[in-house]
Amino acid sequence: MNRNRKRRKRKRRGDERAAACVPSPSSASFDRDVFPVLLAAVRTTRQTGSSSSPPAALAARLLRRVLSRSPQTLSPLPRSLVALLPLLLSSSCSSVAALSCEVLGAAALRSMETGEMLASDTGIASGLARTLGSRSQRVIEAACNSILDLSASSVGRERLAGSPVLPRTLHLFCQVESVYGFAHSRSIECPESPTEANKILCLIIDTVVLLVNSCKIDNLQNLHQELVRNVLSLLYKIWKRTQLLRSSTDCNKWKNKLQSKEYEMSEAIFRLSIGLASPACPEPDVVRESIFGQTVSDFETFVLAYWEKSPNLYRRKQSTQKGSPVFAALHSTFNLGTAPDPIIESLIKGLVSCPAIASDELGINSFLHEVHDSLGDSAKYRQDIRVMRTQDPNDQTSSGCVTEEHFFDDGTVFIDEDAFIEKCKHAFKNGYSIALRGMEFRSEKVAAIASALADLFGQPSVGANIYFSPARSQGLARHYDDHCVLVWQLLGSKKWMIWPNQKPFLPRLYEPFDPLDGTLYENSGRVEVLLEGDMMYIPRGYVHEARTDVGGSEVNAYADYSLHLTLAIEVEPPFEWEGFAHIALHCWTEKQQLRDSQLVEFKGKLLSDSDPIFRKACMVAAKFGPSSSCTTTHLKAFRSNQRSTFDEILRKIDQNCSIKEALKRITLAVKERDDEAFQWMSWLRTTCLSKELT
Repeated sequence: MNRNRKRRKRKRRGDERAAACVPSPSSASFDRDVFPVLLAAVRTTRQTGSSSSPPAALAARLLRRVLSRSPQTLSPLPRSLVALLPLLLSSSCSSVAALSCEVLGAAALRSMETGEMLASDTGIASGLARTLGSRSQRVIEAACNSILDLSASSVGRERLAGSPVLPRTLHLFCQVESVYGFAHSRSIECPESPTEANKILCLIIDTVVLLVNSCKIDNLQNLHQELVRNVLSLLYKIWKRTQLLRSSTDCNKWKNKLQSKEYEMSEAIFRLSIGLASPACPEPDVVRESIFGQTVSDFETFVLAYWEKSPNLYRRKQSTQKGSPVFAALHSTFNLGTAPDPIIESLIKGLVSCPAIASDELGINSFLHEVHDSLGDSAKYRQDIRVMRTQDPNDQTSSGCVTEEHFFDDGTVFIDEDAFIEKCKHAFKNGYSIALRGMEFRSEKVAAIASALADLFGQPSVGANIYFSPARSQGLARHYDDHCVLVWQLLGSKKWMIWPNQKPFLPRLYEPFDPLDGTLYENSGRVEVLLEGDMMYIPRGYVHEARTDVGGSEVNAYADYSLHLTLAIEVEPPFEWEGFAHIALHCWTEKQQLRDSQLVEFKGKLLSDSDPIFRKACMVAAKFGPSSSCTTTHLKAFRSNQRSTFDEILRKIDQNCSIKEALKRITLAVKERDDEAFQWMSWLRTTCLSKELT
């Protein structure tokens, strides 16, 4: 026994002397002296399957020797070593695999070009992905550190994010016990100071966030959806937990271990959510039938008779609304059927800031670039939520000058969610309504409804707000909107008063609001009481107000408070007839190669200032749903109507505008330095550029 022990000891010493004699890997002798030994060691280890064999130990010592040399020896790495790294990374010996990861990381930190080259190597990427499946915590830690080092450049990040490394990292994220434990912990106390479990936890989170945020959106959408859902669930809980720990001074040391910022986690959550199929969301056809009626002709009738012309009320029988999957989906989303406090909690719990998306935004990547450092921020007053009341509605004058009283100051940021919820409950009990903006971004089911409506009306998007009002109250003061709205009463009842639009021109998005005039007498308005399930359409420009003091037998005994959803059909400038005509003329003049193309377009601009038809919505992109003989017939008739409108606009431009008048207006604008006269051309160029890009 002693003799065998001495023999093994001499063998180890011999291996150490051999390793000590290894020349620098940057020297010409690497291929002759080191590569054969490493290759033989790796092959022997793979054949025997033993991770503790002498060849494996020798390979580990050789790699340590490489790492112990001066940094210059790692730049550049010998090609033979690069070729061998995929095998080394796949070694069953944890020391060899971990040390190979360390060699990768050290080389990447030494030279950015080397890092990009290594990250672009498919064999190395596959080897790294395999190391992430190791049972050894040391290997996983080394692999994550190597990925972070290789991601020092944007090229390295993109290469790894588009390789098998990303899905393997996501699988690891879902399987590591410390990740699961931290995500599901209900403790608000900071994790104990740095343990190995906490260290690997932070490292894996940082790796996941970095790779997801570096991955192209198209590649993220190719990931297995079940995997994405599992990652999203855990990552969201970790993000929420990190928020809770943010204010704790005791957690500063632990938080410093986690390199990912909260907004970076939010961006990762946002990116993973894009393209994720929404479960149990209503189809566009179902949404159309739930709102306008069972047949396509019902929607066609609405467009021809009411759209941008007159309000319209859709009554829903109790039996009908119970059978509506859309109404049922909304009812379950907001925890309706309970007392006010649970409803408020369901509305505000998890509420985050929702930054506005510019109307000329060309793509999701540019939007993320603009707002990435504010994603996931706490909710902000007015931008995300309003808590207001209009006092003494019975004393409101004919001019509608009563203003709203707000419970919070403008711009208030609600960091303490629990305290914010309690304040909202208190405000509700004192007559304040709660208005929540951006529901199309906060609820999958509302998003599906908004998307279906946008397709139906041929518009880029539809907004959605929720209004929750206590008994005998008025939230918003009398006003008009610059967009059409569909008001869906989900709980309780509400009395609406609507005044017709006396002005010939429809209000436009982004234009300043005119003060209400003195002609809005109480008896001149239309009064409608919306009961649960009812829906009402209000065109843009129609002044309206709503109260919960319905009174009489019309009150729904189910609840004396009210909750309704408003779906805002916002007609962006390019989707008005003026915008459509400008784009059509621009494309035509470009095709004809006319030198005075901008003069032709400016002729239409002159006429649009005096003709109301130019402000109406263009619906040539409207989608009626699955093709059928009935649908096709109505779609042809509808498009024929739209074509007739367009022909009329072209005739007006041709007959009523002159090049001379256009030149005169342009000259005057230049002399007066009136840039606003040409603002419309900016979105025209943006729209045409977007068309070319797609």
